[in-house]
Amino acid sequence: MLEHGYQGLNLWPIFVALRHGQQLSRAAERLCMSQPAVSNALKRLRISFRDDLFVRTRLGRKPTQRAVELHEAIAPVLESLSHTFDDQTFSPEVSDRTLDISMDIAAEYVFAPDVLGILLPVAPNLRIRFHPDHIPDIAGRLKDGRLNYALEYGPVLSDEFDSAHFADETLSVICAKSHPSIKGSLSLEQYTSLPHVSLVPRPSFSAGQTAGEVTPVEYIVGGDLPTRNIGLRVASSLAIPEIVATTDLIATLSTRLVLPLVESGELQRFDPPFNNIGFEFRLYWHKSRSKDPFHQWFINELAEHQNSIRGQRNYNNNCQLTHSDDAHQNRSRKHE
Repeated sequence: MLEHGYQGLNLWPIFVALRHGQQLSRAAERLCMSQPAVSNALKRLRISFRDDLFVRTRLGRKPTQRAVELHEAIAPVLESLSHTFDDQTFSPEVSDRTLDISMDIAAEYVFAPDVLGILLPVAPNLRIRFHPDHIPDIAGRLKDGRLNYALEYGPVLSDEFDSAHFADETLSVICAKSHPSIKGSLSLEQYTSLPHVSLVPRPSFSAGQTAGEVTPVEYIVGGDLPTRNIGLRVASSLAIPEIVATTDLIATLSTRLVLPLVESGELQRFDPPFNNIGFEFRLYWHKSRSKDPFHQWFINELAEHQNSIRGQRNYNNNCQLTHSDDAHQNRSRKHE
């Protein structure tokens, strides 16, 4: 059993630092301690738990299964304790806390400038890190504090997390302005027969709960998505608008992602010929963070500046939408 009293409690931050950095030097730097002091703490932890906890490898120290289990159990407790001893008023003007958010690369492209524009003027020392939405174990990272938030385009089916609305979005079909077969309208037959460019299927936090490795469009639309003729798959959605603008391929993407090339006249944009083209971005966090003053400030800032988020702008005023030939009577949108 771990040593009792304050002396034993002091070992846990060192354990967490080793779990994250997996090298003595990195843990020592993070904790502002000497390497010998960290090494001595590791020896005491090994004695207490009768386990090596971290074993040497070519790439650093790899945690044992016992260390992984301990970290999953203790990290949320340490995070909660740190918030208990923090200044409960939280001062954004002087805070240098780190904000870690995972999100899809297209969401990062669209929303990151707005998030920075909201937060940095009032919290200039805030450190912000955006992570891809396909990193392993997002749920675990939210629990132990390695992530503060996950921005998701689908619901997270767990009562461990709270969430807030972030933005509404729709899907659009795009093709080149000079496409030889599409002139001002798009039929269902054209949509299913013409070659598409799409993403490589991959896991994500929300989609991975039920659908495994899929593209965002496949997850959002589900069974209403017609069979497509996929001619090209790419790793990043950011490449797709430019590819479509210079080929005869078509694509289905987030509307805001395609607007720049639609507005420049390089792309045609259409309402897709299927249901469920509307969806919602929600921000998720672990319930243990809900009383954290930093969290409350962050959520309040986003709520107060909703109109500054590109997801809330009436982009239809800036770009006329061309409808497909197939009528969309009685279309059921997820988020009106």
